Amino acid sequence: MKQRFFGHPESPLFGVYHKPRGLSVRGAPRAAIICPPIGQEYNRTHWALRLLANQLTRRKIHVLRVDYHGIGDSAQSIDQIHGLRIWKQNISQALEHLKQESGAETVMLIGQRLGATLSALVAKERADVNSVVLWEPVTNGRAFLDQLRKMHAQMVDLWVSRMTSENNDGFEEILGSRFCRSLLNEIEAIKLDIGSVIQPQLVVDQDSNRDDYQHSEPSLMKFFPSFRKSSWGELKELETAYLRPEMTREMVKFIDEMFQRLSHFEALVAAKTAKAVSGGGQ
Repeated sequence: MKQRFFGHPESPLFGVYHKPRGLSVRGAPRAAIICPPIGQEYNRTHWALRLLANQLTRRKIHVLRVDYHGIGDSAQSIDQIHGLRIWKQNISQALEHLKQESGAETVMLIGQRLGATLSALVAKERADVNSVVLWEPVTNGRAFLDQLRKMHAQMVDLWVSRMTSENNDGFEEILGSRFCRSLLNEIEAIKLDIGSVIQPQLVVDQDSNRDDYQHSEPSLMKFFPSFRKSSWGELKELETAYLRPEMTREMVKFIDEMFQRLSHFEALVAAKTAKAVSGGGQ
């Protein structure tokens, strides 16, 4: 595991590179970028995503965990981020960095929550994304923000002396993060169409949400139901680490299988397309 800064020296991105363990697999290198959530969800899932990266290295996969600008240890603060475009660019920068580091020609994007949404958007724009893993993605931006604002209001009410938080035309504080209004407006407008992402994809979510993930080419999608009810909107679990090791282990198996199929259809080589690869169906 190697920590490094990359990108523009005046505004670098922070990433953690996990090198595959043992001998490399035959054929083209396997490489994946882990795209985290934002705000308080970034903190809640940090351990789980590190665990996922470590386990993927045992399957001979190069992994890069990246912090977007304004998140984690990358440059800037969250209130300097005015739109989603910069985070999409960050993922593209990370993609180029991992390709250079690993020798891979194409890369899998593994995203959680808003990171999954960003991964899907980037995958639609880049030919060198061979597949996507969408872990409980944000498909409706307004519902996502309503949930966060509800928890924020509950948290403020817990204090003996009522706390005040910034909420005006320029900025809004939500659960300890000061967001630019223009960024929140873009998040609120999100209505992710999973079917428009034609790469082979693994979707991980509650089984009750299965109907939300209709794909234009069903053979390219695998749906994996999570083991317990989602707790993203529960204030009592806000400070609890996102501990789901059983689900993480199962995801690693599915991701390994996806790479095997991609390799079989030569989709790990940039000249090929991942569209022809079967995702195993639902």
